[in-house]
Amino acid sequence: MEERREEQARERARSMLLSGEARAVLGLRGGRGQVLPYLFSRPEELEDLSLSGIYPLAKVALRLLEKWEGGRLAVVSRGCDERHFVELEKKNALDTRRVALIGVACTEEEARECGCSRPYPNRVDAGHPLADADFFDRRELEELLGMKVSERRRYWTEVLSRCIKCYGCRNSCPLCNCVDCRLEESRWVRVGEIPPEYPSFHLIRAFHLADKCVDCGACERACPMHIPIRRLHRLIGEEMKRLFDYRAGRDAGEKSPLLTDLEEGPFATEGEDEVARFMEAVAREVGWVGL
Repeated sequence: MEERREEQARERARSMLLSGEARAVLGLRGGRGQVLPYLFSRPEELEDLSLSGIYPLAKVALRLLEKWEGGRLAVVSRGCDERHFVELEKKNALDTRRVALIGVACTEEEARECGCSRPYPNRVDAGHPLADADFFDRRELEELLGMKVSERRRYWTEVLSRCIKCYGCRNSCPLCNCVDCRLEESRWVRVGEIPPEYPSFHLIRAFHLADKCVDCGACERACPMHIPIRRLHRLIGEEMKRLFDYRAGRDAGEKSPLLTDLEEGPFATEGEDEVARFMEAVAREVGWVGL
């Protein structure tokens, strides 16, 4: 089954290169016991294209397109990758006319490992979509929400105290691409302090990604201290769904109910009561208020 899925991806990629639909294909290349991002420019190279492992390729594509002049780039994309591109389009971070996606449906094993609620893109070129399958286990979040606020604060204080401010969570995220990062500005986060002040570092990042995070888990996989930062983003994502019926990555034409530009002000003026409740709910979830 896995061999067939990889061959389907190779066939689609090869067709795009031969037809001129794409100038190159960004995917993962296997060899020497590891799988790494690779830019395939010749059809014969595609024999090494691998679907083993999950990597946030939208981050790589964004950097490539900044430097690469002309031509269209094909990107091997799982469901989470496609959702990254949807959010990048909303941010006007790239010209989507220069990107073509080769859609890959995750296997059930991969979907369970990631806890993905939609483990396939809109168009599937390789594999079979697990239609109506939701592997997002909400018991973990229900356990956190069942705690008293004081207990929640102790929990988040303990896990976030392990942070060494390596910026791995930010650097791995395709949607953390601001030119000037607020997490490196002393007016937002104290300089030279490890662990960073609780809860400003992680809460500022969480608020900034509140309407963008597609729950790919790249931040958590990149963390050398094994901080369950994805839980925080999932809690916020559930509040976005509950208060605004909004999910990041669903549709490029779906307007966010929030503005998270910390320079001009973090939130929109419309629906201020709902936004205020959202802010309070998120702060309560990390035990910052309500004691």
